[in-house]
Amino acid sequence: MASNTNGLNKITEKILAEAQASAEKIIAEAKADCERIRAEYAARAAEIRRANEQEAAQKAADLIARAKSSVAMERRNRIGKTRSELIERAFEDAFREIETGSEKTYTDLVVGLLAAAIRELSETEERNLALYGEEDESAALPYEVVLNRKDREAIGKAVVEGAKKKLKGTVSEARLNKIVLAGDTAQINGGVLLRYGDVESNCSLEMIFSQLRRELETDVSRTLFAAGENA
Repeated sequence: MASNTNGLNKITEKILAEAQASAEKIIAEAKADCERIRAEYAARAAEIRRANEQEAAQKAADLIARAKSSVAMERRNRIGKTRSELIERAFEDAFREIETGSEKTYTDLVVGLLAAAIRELSETEERNLALYGEEDESAALPYEVVLNRKDREAIGKAVVEGAKKKLKGTVSEARLNKIVLAGDTAQINGGVLLRYGDVESNCSLEMIFSQLRRELETDVSRTLFAAGENA
């Protein structure tokens, strides 16, 4: 009986020892798995954190770049607006200087504009005459000098006589005699309109300055801003 009991005890101890060893192994493997899983999650978390940091940094960089671009665009717009305003002021000052200058200087300017328009019209008539012959009705048409109300009263006669004097020797006497002061006036700020039947040559100051602006705006801009750009 004692022998059987000892044998049973040994088997029990062996089973317990094996169970203990198996449990320890399982626990060790579980711990190892936990450490591995924890390391994997830590690495994944670090990767996510780095990605988030990179994304945040990229977003910040994009925001800064957009802000810089917006500021640069606003600066360019303001500079462009300032340039346009200064160029506009330059032409307005020139226009005002003509309007407020001496009457003689202004009269000479209008006479020059009118003479140039009549000379051009006369040359066109001469070419048409050479090609087609002169028509009676066109020969009777006057060169009507149309001014604004103020200029007509102040310098109308002087402009007509000045144009005739300036053109003498360059156009025929018959054409000089066709230059007359129109009975009506024009809604222009200055300058003159030359009316010949249904044809009208616009030599108003508005038209002249509009043409000059298109031709000279680049040169005016370069003159106004050359010093600043070279600084």
